[in-house]
Amino acid sequence: MNGGSMLRCCCTLAALAVTALASAPALADGMHCGERLVMNGDTLYQVRSTCGDPDDARHRIEYRTVRVHVPGPCVDENGRRRCGTETEHTVEVVIDEWVYDFGKNRFVEYLCFEQGKLVRVSEGSYGRKG
Repeated sequence: MNGGSMLRCCCTLAALAVTALASAPALADGMHCGERLVMNGDTLYQVRSTCGDPDDARHRIEYRTVRVHVPGPCVDENGRRRCGTETEHTVEVVIDEWVYDFGKNRFVEYLCFEQGKLVRVSEGSYGRKG
């Protein structure tokens, strides 16, 4: 299974499309919650414990096709030597999308989790909370 494919977040938030400005959101590897920092790789529990409950949360399942190399005998094919084969599998990926609005003086933060681990943090426009 290609680990990069599994970790690459293909998350898109409907809320991001609605609330983000015309420019692309800034991407970050983490987010500050007060004096503490949450980073890619942190679990849902760790983020909730550090930052509190999100202002919005969505949960969905996404199906992805991944290529897996299967070791096997080597064969010559069209002048190229190839060992083993590749097969495709469909895998289920649990996606959680959280939104934090820290108020008018900070950007809204969009967090994307795959399989319970934080994989992406992006910023939107300024928050709306007073």
